[in-house]
Amino acid sequence: MLKKILSGALGAALVCLPVAGALPEQTTAPTTLIRNVMIFDGTGKAPYPADVAITDGRFSAIGRNLPGDKQATVIDGKGASLLPGLTDVHVHWTGMGGISRAETATLLLTSGVTTATDFHSAPESFAPKRQWHEQLVSPHVVFTARTATRGGHGADWGDENMTRLANTPREGKGIVAELAPYEPQVIKVFADGWRYGSGINNATINIDALAAIVTEARSLGMPVVTHTVTVDGAKTAAEAGVTAIVHAVQDRKLDTELLDLLKASGTYYAPTLAVYEPRADKVSGNTQAQMQPILRRQEASRYNLQQIAEAGIPIALGTDSGISATPFGESSLRELELLVDFGLTPSQALIAGTANSARVLGLGDDRGTIETGKRADFVLVQGEPWRNISDYRNITSVYVDGRQVVRDGTLTVAQGPDVPPAVPANPLIDDFERPDSLTAGGARRLSDVENGFPRSTLITQTVPREGGGLALSLSADLSDKESPRALVVLPLAPGSVTPSDASRFQGVRFDVRGDDGTYRADIVSGGGAAVHEFTAGPAWQTLEIPFDSLAGEAFSAESLYAVRVGAARAGGETFWLELDNVTFY
Repeated sequence: MLKKILSGALGAALVCLPVAGALPEQTTAPTTLIRNVMIFDGTGKAPYPADVAITDGRFSAIGRNLPGDKQATVIDGKGASLLPGLTDVHVHWTGMGGISRAETATLLLTSGVTTATDFHSAPESFAPKRQWHEQLVSPHVVFTARTATRGGHGADWGDENMTRLANTPREGKGIVAELAPYEPQVIKVFADGWRYGSGINNATINIDALAAIVTEARSLGMPVVTHTVTVDGAKTAAEAGVTAIVHAVQDRKLDTELLDLLKASGTYYAPTLAVYEPRADKVSGNTQAQMQPILRRQEASRYNLQQIAEAGIPIALGTDSGISATPFGESSLRELELLVDFGLTPSQALIAGTANSARVLGLGDDRGTIETGKRADFVLVQGEPWRNISDYRNITSVYVDGRQVVRDGTLTVAQGPDVPPAVPANPLIDDFERPDSLTAGGARRLSDVENGFPRSTLITQTVPREGGGLALSLSADLSDKESPRALVVLPLAPGSVTPSDASRFQGVRFDVRGDDGTYRADIVSGGGAAVHEFTAGPAWQTLEIPFDSLAGEAFSAESLYAVRVGAARAGGETFWLELDNVTFY
């Protein structure tokens, strides 16, 4: 009965309705009334049959025999179960497997994920990505700013714009204040440097710096979650007062001291079991010697989760999807099953994935349970997931803000663009004259160096140019390893999210001088970066790079994101370069 109605009149009515907060041109939704549905509300109550009314994106009434409304859309929910949508507190929107952000949103929604974090965006990209998501059919996205300690995990990338570094309380406090204008909703700290017993461990943050981050973030209303994977690291996280640990503690079995600290601090635990699961596709080629440490970590992880749950410490759901071949959406469903396999009851796993996860993100008063006044993010399923957790997979409908976005595994409206629409490129890219040190397009200049430790050092600063005006000076010390590089990045738009269409121009032009060495300029388009090598001596010269010289499958002037200039030379070398008047011509 339910399936028939959803695919009939209701489906037709909702196809033309945009998702609140996810598609433009919002309209006020009429009341939706779901009758005779079995409700698992996520509060800890036993499931119960009732009617559910939804008005303006929120649950407006829950009870038996609710009065109807002539304009209401009525659904017969007999035989179906209604549960909160999942909140995944650990998602990296990486484009893993070559998929777009729009495709990632679809995969999450069709798996019942109605709220997900984004652990993989630079702060400057938050605003344009929020605008992009208004054009997408999407879960609610909780943008998260990243911090790490120098030499630590997370800092091993060369991108210190995405991951800010703090080793002291003063730096920790300052970084949170620096991040605040970008309006992150959560702060993630890569706190633990243990590398799972293989390779060389990274640095671990000290408790004073972590506590300073927590205190400053809390004063601004932002939860703090940590990459923590060891017993000692978990003790530090709990003592610092973090909101949640969002990885499994797995170096050894925990002790009562850790349990006491977790209980005292109220820290949540989201063990991301899915990313660590030794799936056949990940370990089929492993030797017995390689499997032994994996199985030891799994044993410790299982024991620790059981002890944490028995101690009454709240469990949440995170997956680390987007990392290590951990698929979007499917991993959230698998995480529910693994939580049960590791010792939780199905009801405990459901509460972990809904109410508790919403609380981790500071959203518990807004969503995560089926209660009057809460946001109407929910799923309809066939089966009883509180008895058989895998029944959550039997999703017939997904609702976000009270609007049906998925029906029988398919979006009810067309998904939005894989890439934001390109905007016309401005002729000036950067002349280094702005007092705020931004490019002409209002973007923050970045550095591009190789990943890992050690890595190259690049110092950039504006310097006076003879005859007036300013130029950008680059001084680089290349690391002594294979293929080091150091380039300045000039994004065409904040966060390099929205592409620029420069097809009306012939190419890129800039003034340059250097140390008589070989340099490179990368023109970054949606299909990749086209690299142009050049030489420069101490005298200023004007260099032009015609687009037609860059023609190829990887390059399109209709979709440009940035210009990078610098050098990739032998390890251990140094170089200097001055740059000015970077334009399209």
